[in-house]
Amino acid sequence: MPQDAQYRLVLRRGWMAHPAAGTLDALGPVTRIRVPDRVLFFWWDCLGRPFPVYRRLWKSLDLFLATCLVAPVLPRGRVVSIVYDLIPLRLPELFPDHEEFRKKLEQLLLRSYAIVAISRRTRDDLVELMGVDPERVHVIYPGRDEAFHPIPPSQAADVARRYGLSGPYILYVGALGSHKNVTGLLRAYQLAREEGKISAKLLIVGSRHWGDEALTLLRTLRVRDDIVAPGFVSEADLPPLYAGAELFAFPSRYEGFGLPVLEAMACGTPVIVSRAGALPEVAGEAGLYVDPEDCAALADLIRRVLADPALKAKLSVAGLKQAENFCWTRSAVRLRALLQEAAGHKI
Repeated sequence: MPQDAQYRLVLRRGWMAHPAAGTLDALGPVTRIRVPDRVLFFWWDCLGRPFPVYRRLWKSLDLFLATCLVAPVLPRGRVVSIVYDLIPLRLPELFPDHEEFRKKLEQLLLRSYAIVAISRRTRDDLVELMGVDPERVHVIYPGRDEAFHPIPPSQAADVARRYGLSGPYILYVGALGSHKNVTGLLRAYQLAREEGKISAKLLIVGSRHWGDEALTLLRTLRVRDDIVAPGFVSEADLPPLYAGAELFAFPSRYEGFGLPVLEAMACGTPVIVSRAGALPEVAGEAGLYVDPEDCAALADLIRRVLADPALKAKLSVAGLKQAENFCWTRSAVRLRALLQEAAGHKI
């Protein structure tokens, strides 16, 4: 953007209670919209007009970057929106509110001058499922956080011990919703333990929200005592937990990107992923691939990696190299250029 460009963050009421909301002031001026979200949405979606409160804010904007499936109706200026995935439309049987998601997405796309997709898969889904002109969609990948890198084994082991892990373990990081297929991972892990004779424990890190199915299954497994599910862990603990794992397993049924896979590779951890969604874009040739519905095949891959130090080393090196393809600086340069064009400034 031009050197004299001014930036403002807009925080809706529905996000004010988020733990990270208080960190925004360090990034730039923040306008907190204290009107209930439902009032904003009614005005923009049903009336199709700029919201009359905070009029000075809306009139001052040359550009609005929409990051969470909601964009205002502006009296002037353009909207650029970021779309992460279309999972509810790809797997509607798992998302009862998929039609509501579609309507929100339709409104967003109608108001957007340009759309940022975080993978080619998301771009293709926008074109196929929503009829978006591909010329309006710009693929800009997420980047690799520098906090994720190889960590000395002794340091990683110290962190793992705080979670009751004193030996080898397999890691999963992510939500527990049905589309993540944690139930498939749990079944595959039990098969690998009982038929493959592996001794590694399983560590499941992430929110338990929407995780009733997986947690219910976990309690019925014969190997449940070797599965550790602490929920969220601190940001500082996550890189050493990746680095200390024997392998990272992510058999998701669909992903718009798959950031945990990138984090695992950046830490030098071998990855097993499904071929669903954008995961092949992320893992490239560094991953081992499996059908997310084939628990026996997943169990076999787990056993193979744990039993073969040479394969582990090969996957680790390949993952580190693959992770270098995702850089926040490059992504920021591409996004900046798109925002300049959308705002009417020469690049």
